[in-house]
Amino acid sequence: MTDKGLEEFWAEFFAIAHTSQGGPEMLFRGVTDIAHELIPSIGRGTREGTCGDSTTLESNMLSEFKRLTVPILKQPPSSEFEWLFLAQHYGLPTRLLDWSSNPLVALFFATEREDDRDGVVYYLRHPVSDQYHLFDYRVACYTSEAAKAPSGRIAIQPEQGSVIFVRPRYTDERYVNQRSVFSCPKDPFTPPAFKGLKRLSVKAVWKEEIRRRLRVLGISNSYMYPGIAGVASELRSLMFNPVASGRLQMLTLRAEIQLT
Repeated sequence: MTDKGLEEFWAEFFAIAHTSQGGPEMLFRGVTDIAHELIPSIGRGTREGTCGDSTTLESNMLSEFKRLTVPILKQPPSSEFEWLFLAQHYGLPTRLLDWSSNPLVALFFATEREDDRDGVVYYLRHPVSDQYHLFDYRVACYTSEAAKAPSGRIAIQPEQGSVIFVRPRYTDERYVNQRSVFSCPKDPFTPPAFKGLKRLSVKAVWKEEIRRRLRVLGISNSYMYPGIAGVASELRSLMFNPVASGRLQMLTLRAEIQLT
């Protein structure tokens, strides 16, 4: 039976995805649990342990990350922001929050797991800078050097000084496929107040069907996470998880032939 609510969601989602009004590009973020706020990983559960200032924790982790990875990197990052991108990519808690310019990517992340919880897709129009070398990620504003230039007197993003959006160089296949963009706040403990931020709820009961539709559109675990890890993740999603959750029963039939 067709779920009318899902079909209405599907239509609304694609209407949003295909809206073209010019100006700043549309950005999307998918979250598997609608209760989760727009707080980056370094700000989750650490406010009390850092007395509301994550600077030392962040600095210590990044310093150790650099020390341990430089010997194994063929080409170490050339800027602080690039170190932050690399750390985020490999799961180190940072103040970066993942967004995408591809709405299907956000929908994938909103439905990837936690089938017992409603998800959400956030979206907004916002300027994005490819010139991340101009910014100091700790203050979400220009570096002291960039601020000295005549152009440094003018903010190029509406919430600059509070939060900025930057796009990494797509040197990794995962960034290419996920069309990665990151928001970078000055305060990683408080959800930023983006002007024009909207959201679209994704009911838990829709997640499995949405994942099926996304696979038809080419958006799957192996696409989102290129490489062997992505293949294993996709097989887990398609074959193991349905059995483990009780949605599918898989029987093994054995036959014994006795020759006399």
